[in-house]
Amino acid sequence: MKHDVAELLPYYANGTLDAADVTRVEAELASCASCADELRELEQLGAALKARAGAAAPVSPSVFDNALARISTPSSAIVATRLTTAWWGTPARYATAAVLVLGFGAAAVAGYHAHLADVARTSQGTAATGNEQMTSIYRVSQAASPVVAERMKAFDAAHQSRAAGAPAPEAQPADAKKRRLAKTGRIEILVPGVEGALKRVREVMRENEGVLTSLDDANPRTAGAVHAAQLTIEVPAARLDGTLDTLATLGTVQNRAIDAEDVDATIVDEEARLRNLRSEETDLRTLMNKGGKVDDILTVQQNLSDVRGQIEQLDAQHQNDLHRVATSPISITLTEERANGTPAQPGPSARIDGAWQSGVNALADTVISLLSTIAWCVAYSPIPLGFAAVVYAAARLFLRRPASA
Repeated sequence: MKHDVAELLPYYANGTLDAADVTRVEAELASCASCADELRELEQLGAALKARAGAAAPVSPSVFDNALARISTPSSAIVATRLTTAWWGTPARYATAAVLVLGFGAAAVAGYHAHLADVARTSQGTAATGNEQMTSIYRVSQAASPVVAERMKAFDAAHQSRAAGAPAPEAQPADAKKRRLAKTGRIEILVPGVEGALKRVREVMRENEGVLTSLDDANPRTAGAVHAAQLTIEVPAARLDGTLDTLATLGTVQNRAIDAEDVDATIVDEEARLRNLRSEETDLRTLMNKGGKVDDILTVQQNLSDVRGQIEQLDAQHQNDLHRVATSPISITLTEERANGTPAQPGPSARIDGAWQSGVNALADTVISLLSTIAWCVAYSPIPLGFAAVVYAAARLFLRRPASA
């Protein structure tokens, strides 16, 4: 039978109860035989444990102190204490902090330089578009070909021979010195009226045997909009300069440019490849006419079909390059010219508006720089995070080892 004082019997046997509990237990023992029997069993057990403890070797008091300290200390505090007291704990913390600082610092510097590069490219593009008053610009992009190299060598030799007083080499025919250039032109004009200018452009195109390839003309839908039109014509290459001069008389020229690309080496290479492919086609047709086994005939026929396809593709490219040399496209932009009104005097509202716009632009640049820096930090974050993960894993592995007494 379980009594209320049953749970106090171990403490009574050890002598650790206060006077009130001792009085309760002794009163219960005087009237309950089962409780008295249980007390005798506890006393016998305690005597046996004391006898065994007395026969065991003495234990250092520090063992009990360490055990009690570990029991009372949370696991997280133990890890922190190990990491703090270990010989490698301080260098590991400083190394992790240094790697994190260097990683994020490098990401921030890279993002800042990328932003500066974007700003520089934007400013260069703005400066290029703002240069409105231009006459004629000739840009010739020459391919690094043996033909061009030989011509440059001949030019250098002639120049050196003239400087030394030696007779110049014999002049080559005009056809040998002629380069095949693919020229394109563009012109932007302010005209009094776009409709009349379009009619005049068509007349100039017909006079120079040109054709119209594209036209974009949209009438303004609002009173303040400016009427503008864009069109592209193709004229014979020999009449490119004359056509541009005639178009310049339509109004005020804002921009005029000519681009030229040297395609002579490309055309020569295409012609040589065409000759080789056609010679190969002739040989394959000769083999077809001789006959033979069915497998051999089918193989020759397949090769002949492949060669024929290459010839047609290369010939189309060759004809396109010849067309680019023979004709020159001109991009024309016509914009209606309007008289400038009386400039408004800057007042307080204009100054406030300008300050507001400047502040908004500065805020936008700051936000873009911040976002770029964050993007670079995210891109470079695996490096310091990976190093921190390795350090953390090594620390956990070291802490799992059993501690020595």
